[in-house]
Amino acid sequence: MTAPDAGYPALVLLEVLPWWLGLTGLWVLTLSTPSLPEIAVAAVAGLLCAFAARAARRAVGGAWRFRIRWVRWLLTLPWTAVRESALALVKVVRHPRAGRFDTVRLPGEPEAVHDARAAAAAVVIGCTPGTMVVASPDDLVVHRLLDGDSRVLDEVRR
Repeated sequence: MTAPDAGYPALVLLEVLPWWLGLTGLWVLTLSTPSLPEIAVAAVAGLLCAFAARAARRAVGGAWRFRIRWVRWLLTLPWTAVRESALALVKVVRHPRAGRFDTVRLPGEPEAVHDARAAAAAVVIGCTPGTMVVASPDDLVVHRLLDGDSRVLDEVRR
């Protein structure tokens, strides 16, 4: 058994805190009328899930290195989600078996950065109704419901 890294509590905090804030925020966003007990439950559940996410990353030996510039992907989400919602609704009504599989090539980066990009991209892409990630061997395999370009996919490729 190896000794914990120097600064161990700080490293745990740096990993768990963003998960906790994001998961708690997501839970609160789903509440129609937030109350103190519901926010408290969201905070506790978010904390448990944040530690579970850390444990899962450690279990698979992940060493992700996220880049702050990837936050810009979120700027394309609102418009893309609204646009693709309308287009997807029309598409499935007209063609219930619509869709195709594509490969999204990711830039060549060190493994930890590449894996982090693939994970972050899967989350962001999954927030749009027109595309979903179905696999991520080296590049992302996505199912595209809509034809044409996607601003979110364009951002992820950069």
